[in-house]
Amino acid sequence: MPNYGGTMLVNGIETQYSFLELSRPTGKYVARAIIRLINILMRKHYVRFIGNSCTPGIVLSNIHSSKGIEQFNNGSNQSCGILIANVLGKEQVPDGIVIPADPFMIIPLQASWKSFADYKAAMSSKYRVRTNRVFALSEQISYRNLNQEGLENWIKPCADLLFETLKHKTITIGKDLTLLLNTFHTQLGNNYQVNGYFKDNKLIGFISFIKEQDQVYAMHLGYEVEIGTEVHLYQRMMYDVIEWSILNHAKMLNLGRTAPEIKSTMGAVPVENSFIFYSRTRFFRFILNYYKKRFHKETPYTLRHPFKGGEK
Repeated sequence: MPNYGGTMLVNGIETQYSFLELSRPTGKYVARAIIRLINILMRKHYVRFIGNSCTPGIVLSNIHSSKGIEQFNNGSNQSCGILIANVLGKEQVPDGIVIPADPFMIIPLQASWKSFADYKAAMSSKYRVRTNRVFALSEQISYRNLNQEGLENWIKPCADLLFETLKHKTITIGKDLTLLLNTFHTQLGNNYQVNGYFKDNKLIGFISFIKEQDQVYAMHLGYEVEIGTEVHLYQRMMYDVIEWSILNHAKMLNLGRTAPEIKSTMGAVPVENSFIFYSRTRFFRFILNYYKKRFHKETPYTLRHPFKGGEK
């Protein structure tokens, strides 16, 4: 991946780490200058993310929850100010500062679902009507699999759409979104799928996803917000990935962290996870603890239960 940093030992196992490359395409100049300064420190590997921040939920850190910072005591981290690990759960760990993340939203795909029609039939009438409405609103939108058309020809337009979707957010995947998508394509081949969405033969949206054995991971998406909001394109893309996963015999679909309430209407359930920060520097531990206590707030959401027999 573009932000690959190297390897280090974690519990005696050689493990990849990456640096978090922050980017905010828009915003005040001072804020962007601060982000550039932080990125300089990160590129000096002073902050290390165990695993890779560009692949959330796919490979989690292999740290030991009952061990402290000494599980990184191989000497390679002595010049590292902060180590960050993404783990399941919110369990407090020795030496670590645990900051809860938004949940991964997971759909366990039932073996009895052989088609999208089977999936819809498992829903209560209320949510089946909602699902049908999404398809009715997006009827004017066509979609096709871009892998079959030479995905390399579509990567730049997809990256532009991803930029538009993310431009008001501070993100950790870097600013070269074309390189990011191209890396997924070249490294994963047909395990990395991209659906493109068109209106009047113009690309207005895309969603990418990864097939790993019997699991599917929804990854990056982008769309023209004005058109996409009107036709509920976000939900439509998610439903199409659900259908693809069912037809390709997946057992689990990870829809990612964002929009948990919307994804719960599709049958996704939350899986708690958190970021653990380790540092040998007292100053950094103070800053991280201060942020956790004074500023960090978990995003509230209401879970929906769309399948028959679930709650309203």
